[in-house]
Amino acid sequence: MNDKHDTYMNKAQLESVIESLDESVEHLDAHTLSRLNQARHRALALAEKPRLLNPQWLKAATFAVLLVTVINGWQFFSTPNIQQMNTDDFEMVIANEDFELLQDLDFVAWMIEEEHAS
Repeated sequence: MNDKHDTYMNKAQLESVIESLDESVEHLDAHTLSRLNQARHRALALAEKPRLLNPQWLKAATFAVLLVTVINGWQFFSTPNIQQMNTDDFEMVIANEDFELLQDLDFVAWMIEEEHAS
């Protein structure tokens, strides 16, 4: 019940303040009313101008930068690493020279693998 009483008192005070403000506006002189009207028009003109640092533009720009960063990072980290081929061995295979030497190299590589395995 105390909350209802407080709410009723707050509403009564608010209505009293609104009523007194309305009465004071009715008794303003012409000069003050003119200045208030001019200030109102300036405020409305400023509100109509598009602002570059509008919070909506800042949100959109932040989202775009974040999106570009994520896409670039994803492409950078998902690119497979290309292993460099040993050009000496490749040239020897293409040249098809010393086929026996190539077989000996395969045998030596196999022996090295066998040594490490045991």
